[in-house]
Amino acid sequence: MYNLLIENRLMLYGLIAAIFIIVNLSGLLLIKFVLPWQGMRTMRKFRVHPKSRHILPLLRLMGQLVVSISGSVTKGIPIVTDIVPAGIAPSKLMTFAASAEDGIRHPLAEAIMEWADEKKLSLFKSAAINSIPGEGVEALINHQEIRVGTAAFLQNHDVKIPAEILTRADQLAGKGNIISFVSMGSVCRGFIVFTDQIRPTVQGAVNTLEEYGISTTIMTSTAGSTARNIGRQTNIPIIKADLSPMEKAKEFIVLKTSDSLVGAIATTKNSNVLAQCADISFSLSVSEDAIKEKSDVHIDSVDFGNVLLAVDIARYTHGKRNKGLIIMVLFNLILGAITSYLVSLEAMPFFAPILPILIGALAIIATLANQITFKY
Repeated sequence: MYNLLIENRLMLYGLIAAIFIIVNLSGLLLIKFVLPWQGMRTMRKFRVHPKSRHILPLLRLMGQLVVSISGSVTKGIPIVTDIVPAGIAPSKLMTFAASAEDGIRHPLAEAIMEWADEKKLSLFKSAAINSIPGEGVEALINHQEIRVGTAAFLQNHDVKIPAEILTRADQLAGKGNIISFVSMGSVCRGFIVFTDQIRPTVQGAVNTLEEYGISTTIMTSTAGSTARNIGRQTNIPIIKADLSPMEKAKEFIVLKTSDSLVGAIATTKNSNVLAQCADISFSLSVSEDAIKEKSDVHIDSVDFGNVLLAVDIARYTHGKRNKGLIIMVLFNLILGAITSYLVSLEAMPFFAPILPILIGALAIIATLANQITFKY
């Protein structure tokens, strides 16, 4: 057989063509399928779960991360710390607020209901409840329109908030508190003050992401003074507050004009618009189940700094991919040069079949070595 290859040029050229096809096909299959699988398996070791291998090329290009406050930056378990009424008893204010929030799934609503349960308040039955994500809740109770939510939410419904109430609320919000105003009809009856502890890992995560070239932005419906205070405590430089879902979507249009892709972390229904508008959506262990199912990458942790793990592993995988492609390009160049050399010879030397077999074997070994040494 060996002598036949030397004597028969067509057989030798056929061998070279077979080596060309086998090595290239094997190399491309390893690069396209096995390498991404290795990247995904490595991520899962760190409790980072991408939905598919197709997300890896996007992850490596991510340069911006958008987060909401509740659940991502804070623990997402607010508690009522103060009640500031205006012409009404605090317990009555909370009774109307709890009656309007009854059955609403939101951290602030749950905090109000927990306070009402502790005080054993008797709630009113509401004729209708309408929850508006990122703004507040409105309900019809005892023939009165009750609203609980942001100042803008009340003002958009022609509720007048006295200047002294707004000033007091802004002072408390500037210390990092969350404020929910309560109105009855067209009159603001005061506000409820909440506190939510900032996660201790946030500042370190923000600094590490920044060092890696990924900027962090807070995008929230929370009042600007509250969001800015949280930004100062966590070293998050970009704060976009007092935003409705539509305004958040518009902000993403601006963010996407940059060269890098935009990732976003969603934890609750109110922050789901972030996930819908981002190039890559992330969920955390504290995210609602519906958000976990729809996210591109689920991080089984409360620390959003683990986003960096996903990005770094994706970039490492891409580096391995590039090395594999370089090996394939070199193989083709060398095999092409060998083929040209053999074609130019009148008589085949004894080592003619060895050269393409050798270069093919070396290319396969080098490609496999590149894959096997995937150690992150």
